[in-house]
Amino acid sequence: MVDLAKIRKKKAEGRKQKAEVEPVAPPPVPEPTQDSGPITPDPVPGSAKLERFMADAGKKREGFVKETVQATAAAELEVLTFTLAGEQYAVNIERIVEIVRPRAATRVPNAGPNVVGIISLRGLIVTVVDVRAKLHHPSAAIGNDARVIVVEHGGETLGFQVDRVLRVVKLDAAAVEAHPVIHSSELTDSIRGVFRHAGALTILLDLDKLLA
Repeated sequence: MVDLAKIRKKKAEGRKQKAEVEPVAPPPVPEPTQDSGPITPDPVPGSAKLERFMADAGKKREGFVKETVQATAAAELEVLTFTLAGEQYAVNIERIVEIVRPRAATRVPNAGPNVVGIISLRGLIVTVVDVRAKLHHPSAAIGNDARVIVVEHGGETLGFQVDRVLRVVKLDAAAVEAHPVIHSSELTDSIRGVFRHAGALTILLDLDKLLA
């Protein structure tokens, strides 16, 4: 009588021993050819374009910031306000050197009608210009609050006397409007325009034309 259980048991043990003896073959590795170089990883798609874009964006951003700063500086004015003959005026502070108390001026022979004279400021000769007459205001006595504003103009040091110095004001260039001329005596090319500050109307002067 054939014992089927023993036969199946022997077959199962034989298959088990065969599986333990025969190792699993690893997947074949392709051999490099003579023309093939070292294997390098594939570049990330578009990485070079991304780097160029970032570099160009950085340059454009720097240029934009520089242009914005320049435009902002050009759009702002910083002026010194003062009073003269009851009117409120302002001039750009860029070329203002100093503000001093009035002092006796020495007349200069053959000087123009708008020249009051010269004063000495710590050994520096300053020519004092009569802007009161140039702005069509009558002469007046010198008050306690009077000051001489000293500026650099055309390689020279000039000064002009005002009744009182007020303050430095920052304003937007767009805030300067055309000067409303009511009388022909107010017509002068020394006026750049007018602006309002602290409820008062201030006349902005052109230093180049005022001291010419």
